[in-house]
Amino acid sequence: MDIDRILNFSTTAGKIMLQSGGEIYRVEETIFKICKSFSIEEVDVFASTTSIVVTAIDKGKIHTIVKRITSRGVNLNKVHKINSLSRKIYNEKLPIEACEKELKDIDVDDSYSLKKKLFYAGISTSTFTILFGGNASDFVAAFFIGIIVQFISETLCRTYLNPFFRNGLCGAAVALFSIIFLKAGFIKGIDKLIAGTIMLLVPGLSLTNSIRDILEGQLVAGLTNAAEALFVGVSTAVGTFLVIQLLMM
Repeated sequence: MDIDRILNFSTTAGKIMLQSGGEIYRVEETIFKICKSFSIEEVDVFASTTSIVVTAIDKGKIHTIVKRITSRGVNLNKVHKINSLSRKIYNEKLPIEACEKELKDIDVDDSYSLKKKLFYAGISTSTFTILFGGNASDFVAAFFIGIIVQFISETLCRTYLNPFFRNGLCGAAVALFSIIFLKAGFIKGIDKLIAGTIMLLVPGLSLTNSIRDILEGQLVAGLTNAAEALFVGVSTAVGTFLVIQLLMM
């Protein structure tokens, strides 16, 4: 049994989960189950938002692997598939070669095209605007602003700009284009429009994961995610506020 190969496979699976939006406790649980499925005697797993450390003890020898997490996004389909793979490994005792092949297939980029992302961003922001009490004009304006802000966000993501500054710029864009629609006479107020479009930038997944991790006893990871969500939310609010202050006051 190649312990190092098993550790590399299990931590790679955990890394993909973490980069795709998986909770810390779920990542640790998945790595632990995979290692135990290959009959490793003792396994310790520590995961955080920036790294994964796994140590295995087998026949008196200690094996350790560390993987850094350099980027994170949202792809819950990958999280689901790796969860299913870990259960399949546990139940069917698959050979490591088959496991590596299946993980490689899972890791293929299956994200939506840019056109779909832009369209659904517009739909989500316009829908939220209606839920907050907006009218038909607000709905249309929110649709176009959602598309613009999503495009800006996608463009900034390619530059690896810090999420704090990225959300601040996107928040500023929300306020700027809302004011443009107001000055053009297309809408009568910007409160409901901004409330609806700003929902696109709310770090909901980080906040949800932080609560779930805290409830599972992962206090360090949970508080880290909560702090990240707080700072990202503050940056969005600051960017929006500054533009409103400059252009409306």
